[in-house]
Amino acid sequence: MKIAAITLAASAGLTMASPYLSSVSGNEGADPFVAGTGFIQTIDLSGVNSWDLLGDANNEHLSLLVGAGGVHIMSIGWDVHIMTQGSSWLSEPVIDIEGELFLTPGLGDDFAGTRSYSSGGMLDLVSLGLDFIVSADGILNFEFFESFDDIDGEIDAVFGAGSAIYVQYVLTPPTPGAAMTLALGGLIAGRRRRTPWPAHTA
Repeated sequence: MKIAAITLAASAGLTMASPYLSSVSGNEGADPFVAGTGFIQTIDLSGVNSWDLLGDANNEHLSLLVGAGGVHIMSIGWDVHIMTQGSSWLSEPVIDIEGELFLTPGLGDDFAGTRSYSSGGMLDLVSLGLDFIVSADGILNFEFFESFDDIDGEIDAVFGAGSAIYVQYVLTPPTPGAAMTLALGGLIAGRRRRTPWPAHTA
């Protein structure tokens, strides 16, 4: 299952060179709205908070309009600075990417504190069998949650200044009706909270 596998990949990728495609700066000048162009988008996580369990109404979300008509997510990377609150552990903040991948940058650090984590490059999702196609609306969604909720309704961790995720994707030719939508690309909706999902158990 993809969601389980990415947690392992996030950890293993720190010591294995083979999954990496390139450095984040290896795509300068690419046009994100040209079909077939591989593009790396930087998503700023500075100040994003990690609250409660997956699907909780308190959780923060980011939505990125990447295109329409079959956007292929090829690789991801990250440079994040996590600061836990109270007794929450560094291993508990998780980033849900489109319901396809769970990224746990602090995996294995079962203690509170402040620490930085980096993928050191772009993790090749294709070679790991973890690549995916964004839904037809062309919006890539992120939810920030805790794998273990120490105190319900309280912030458990904060992503510090300079934190970012890098997403590499390839666009397929859009339908004529989607051309105008593509011209409006970029972050939409911003941070938001949404109606909670059905109750989850820890």
